[in-house]
Amino acid sequence: MPPRAKRIALTFCGALATASVFLSAGPGLVQALADTASAPAGITTLPMAQSDADLQKVVDWWTPDRLKHASSYAPKTEASTATASASPSSTATTLTPAAAAADSTTKAPNSKTSALVGAAPPKTVKTVRTKNVNLPPTVGKVFFRKGTAEYWCSASSVHAKYGNVVATAGHCAYDVKAGKPVESWVFIPSYTGNGATPYGIYVGHTLHINDTYAATGDFDFDYAFVTVHHGYRWDPDKDTNGIPKKDAKGQPLYKTVDTGRLESQVGGQGFAWNRGYVVAAYAFGYPAGPNTDLSRPYTGLTMESCLTRATRKISTQKWELDNGVLFSGCGFTAGASGGPWLIKYSPSRRIGYLNGVNSLTYDLNGDGRNDSVSSPYFNTATYLVYSYASRQKTD
Repeated sequence: MPPRAKRIALTFCGALATASVFLSAGPGLVQALADTASAPAGITTLPMAQSDADLQKVVDWWTPDRLKHASSYAPKTEASTATASASPSSTATTLTPAAAAADSTTKAPNSKTSALVGAAPPKTVKTVRTKNVNLPPTVGKVFFRKGTAEYWCSASSVHAKYGNVVATAGHCAYDVKAGKPVESWVFIPSYTGNGATPYGIYVGHTLHINDTYAATGDFDFDYAFVTVHHGYRWDPDKDTNGIPKKDAKGQPLYKTVDTGRLESQVGGQGFAWNRGYVVAAYAFGYPAGPNTDLSRPYTGLTMESCLTRATRKISTQKWELDNGVLFSGCGFTAGASGGPWLIKYSPSRRIGYLNGVNSLTYDLNGDGRNDSVSSPYFNTATYLVYSYASRQKTD
């Protein structure tokens, strides 16, 4: 298919910010893609925190106190017009890419359908129930930085050979304008509003995205798979008598404790692709931002879920989404971006098959409140990125 240029005004939908963002030119797209020479065609891989020094910087940044307060701010959200077309929930940062057609690895929706089974969470993992659904412990929040701003999105552990892969939205891991990954990226499964990290904190090691998204930010490819390091948690530091240590200001001191591989702690969802546009699915995430009428139905402190008996295809000229999948009746707002869509989800086993991620939100009836969310279509191109990431080993 010959390339076709299309210029669009897209906004990050679902990442919440704590401060103004100042984007720099970064290393540029040429250098970013030059670093991916070893990846197969159609896949861009970029380093995140790979060295010991870079890993330690991320650990030092996300202190217990910073994590505890990360979800308590009033996020800034750019207002969008409430119409019957796509109206993405966004932050104050606007991205304007020049998108191109799908690359040659993309196949039609009627290509061979397949799925890979995931790994159920350990029986020791606590069961959390809401809206008559046992929530998957694989789902959590990702925290990251862009310039001087801190953001967060949603994400999920997905099954991999080395138990180390997190699936999220592309805009929750990659800065298209700067041509590089976001900074200080961490994933916290089963995150709770008080900053607790019961199953560890996992620092991003390598980012895997579709070449088209890396080059243009096309929301038809708004997905990312991040390999992560072994996890850690913050425990109160104590002296030999078991008394908690404090600093000169009387604040508690903490130490890091290794939690091992991500999948060994919470399991990993299976993966499905080429399933067609009509599927029954659960969507999960941590929504928090306001609707366009300024109502705020979610706090972002707890995981939320939606259920649909049938999704459908959506294409919106306004946002140049050619092959989106629409999840109607779900009022997620900013913060839910990157959260998983799970088909054939078993509430008893808390596992299913990843078949989409929250990408754009919509107000289809024009009442000022979100009522739908969409995902890129998971096809062969998506599988190739996931499959490559799932075979990469990290420490």
